[in-house]
Amino acid sequence: MRTTLMSGAIAAALSLMCALQPASAQSNRATLAQSGTNNLANIEQMASAQNAVATITQTGNNNIAGTPGGAAGIMQMNAQNVTATITQNGNANQAAMMQDDVDNSTAAFTQLGNNNQMTARQQAVSAANITARQDGTSNFAEFAQLDVANGTVTTRQVGTSNELSVRQERAANTSPVVEQDGTANVANVTQYLDYYSTPSIYQNGMRNEANMVQNNARDTQAMTVRQTGMDNRATVNNSGMRNASIVTQTGNNNLATVSKTMNFNESEIRQLGNLNTATITQNGTTATAAQPNVAMIMQLGNNGNATLAQTGSNNRATIVQR
Repeated sequence: MRTTLMSGAIAAALSLMCALQPASAQSNRATLAQSGTNNLANIEQMASAQNAVATITQTGNNNIAGTPGGAAGIMQMNAQNVTATITQNGNANQAAMMQDDVDNSTAAFTQLGNNNQMTARQQAVSAANITARQDGTSNFAEFAQLDVANGTVTTRQVGTSNELSVRQERAANTSPVVEQDGTANVANVTQYLDYYSTPSIYQNGMRNEANMVQNNARDTQAMTVRQTGMDNRATVNNSGMRNASIVTQTGNNNLATVSKTMNFNESEIRQLGNLNTATITQNGTTATAAQPNVAMIMQLGNNGNATLAQTGSNNRATIVQR
C-alpha cells in the first residue's frame, strides 16, 4: 500500500512539473538501438538542450559510437534546436560527436561498411552543420568547427582507406565540401580566422592528396581542387582578400602548388597527362580595391614543368604546354 501511495505522489509531482515546464524544453528526445554484439553507444543531452534530438543506430558487431565517461557518442550541451544522428552499419566502426555550447546545429554521420572512423566537434557554433557519409572500409574523417558561424561541412567518402580532415576556427559563412572516391586518397582543409570561404576538394582514384590552407583569407572567390587518377598532389595556400584558385589534374603523378599571400590574385592550373609539375606564386597588393593578377598554367601531355610568379596587381600570364 505504501508503494502504491508513493508511486501516485511521484506521478502527480511529475505531472505538475511537466505542466509548468516551458514548451520549448519539452522536445528533448533520444533514441538508441543496437543490434549485434559488443557495440558501445552513449547519448548525453545536458543543461538547456531544448528541442535536441539524438539518434544512434548500430547494426553489426564491435561498433563504438562512444563510451560513457570517455569519447562522445553524440553529447549535446547547453544547445538548442540541435540534431545529431549516428548510423553505423557493419562491424568495428567508430564514431564520435560533440556539440558544446551550440545553437541551431546539426551533425549527421552514416558509415556503411567496416572499420570506418568518424569524429566531429562544433563548440560555440551558430547555425552550424556537418553531414558526412562513408561507404567502404577503413575510411577516416575528422572535423572541428570551433567558433564558426553559419559554417557547413559536407563530405562523402567511398572506397577504402581514404582520409579527410576539415578544420575551421573562428571562420564565418564557410561551406567546405570534400568528396573522395577510390583508395588511400587524402584531403585536408584548414581555415583560420576566415570568412565567406567556400573551399572544395574532389578526388577520384588512388593515393591522391590535396591540402588546402586558408589563413585570414577574406571574401575568397573560389578555391577548388579536382584530381582524377593516381598519385597526384595538390597544395594550395591562401591568405589575403578576394583570391581565387582552381586546380584540375587528370592522370598520374602530377604535382600542383599554389601560393597567394596578399589581395586580388586569380589562378588556374590544369594538367592532363602524367608527371607534370606546375607552380604558381602570386603576392598581389595590400590595397582593398585593385585589378587582380591573373595566371594560368595548362599542360597537356607528360613530363611538363612550369613555374609562374607574379608580384603587384593587374598582371596577366599564361603558360600552355602540349
